[in-house]
Amino acid sequence: MALAPRFQTVLASAWISKREASKYVQEYVKRVQAERSSGNAPQSFAPPIQVQVLGINEGAAYESLDAINGGEDSLFHARAKQNLVFGVSDGVGGWNESGIDPSVFSRTLTAYAARAAETAFVLHDSDDVDPRDVLRRAFAGMRADRVPAFGSATALVLNLSLASGALRSAQLGDSTYTVLNQESSGSRVRARFVSAEQQHRFNMPYQLTIPPEGEVPARDDADSALFYRPRVERDDQARKAIDSDDFADLSAVGFDTPLDAREDAHQLAHGDVVVAATDGLFDNVRVDEVEKLADRFMSAIAKSDGGQVASDLFGGLAYSVAAQAVANYIQDDLRSPFAERAKLAGYNYTGGKPDDVTVMLAWVRETARVDAQKKAAALSAKL
Repeated sequence: MALAPRFQTVLASAWISKREASKYVQEYVKRVQAERSSGNAPQSFAPPIQVQVLGINEGAAYESLDAINGGEDSLFHARAKQNLVFGVSDGVGGWNESGIDPSVFSRTLTAYAARAAETAFVLHDSDDVDPRDVLRRAFAGMRADRVPAFGSATALVLNLSLASGALRSAQLGDSTYTVLNQESSGSRVRARFVSAEQQHRFNMPYQLTIPPEGEVPARDDADSALFYRPRVERDDQARKAIDSDDFADLSAVGFDTPLDAREDAHQLAHGDVVVAATDGLFDNVRVDEVEKLADRFMSAIAKSDGGQVASDLFGGLAYSVAAQAVANYIQDDLRSPFAERAKLAGYNYTGGKPDDVTVMLAWVRETARVDAQKKAAALSAKL
């Protein structure tokens, strides 16, 4: 009989497409101008960001997610024994010029990654899932199934072991993550790790690519949620192709492959927060801005009685991080992280970089400490 996981987590995801953000911003500016002329106080900035919050612990109901309608961004999360595998992907927008919808590729990639995570071979319940192998099997599966998902996308896959608190990552491109923590109770939230972008040169990230074969199929913008899921059944030849795919044909012509993904590992502790995102976040929001938002919300969580209130506040943190990206990228005079990198590369660029924004936050907690807090709260309520 397997031991219960030592850790549990709250996973909060937030996303908004560039199109939806632009529509909201235009309407918001009109309202603010009208309110100023009438002498009324301006409304708060509240873009229509989608948020999902899940408490992931032993015995809790759980349903995986394999893709989202986030513009050219997508995300996924899945369980494999005592592991939570999650990640993001960002379709490369340059394919629009060739009549190819980049969102089909990124959503299909996350759908295949979710299946690869769920079916990952784990000998013992407490063994880790290899995130680079999840990415490898996902991309190999797309190739084996020959789905018509053409284009390119960056990818970030993380595995959080609920047995040990170990975090492993496989990053290909400029979708990145940071690990936040508090050194002691009451101290400020600080980033103890920030992953670097993986770029060939400025604004040219590493990416997975499936080039179109022959004539490009007609694009159907009406079906904005189109993507492909893995085949339920595969023959032996297809399974062997996935197991043995080393992407030599792609490497030979200069394409990046899952084997180029950079790997990292971290030991997480009670209270640590992982922030993973597509470049729509960290192109526009500095790490210290994320720290300040996390500090404010985590302080409020610490003062709450836990439970649903804490989960709602953590969802509020995910929303606020994504909203900060939208608020920043509409500022023409902002010295954004993207503008700073452009300057270093010799380009004259100011302001934010409008983009789809997708973030995933994982709040790691020791089950024993959570149970002790619940018992203390219950006892206090009786007194």
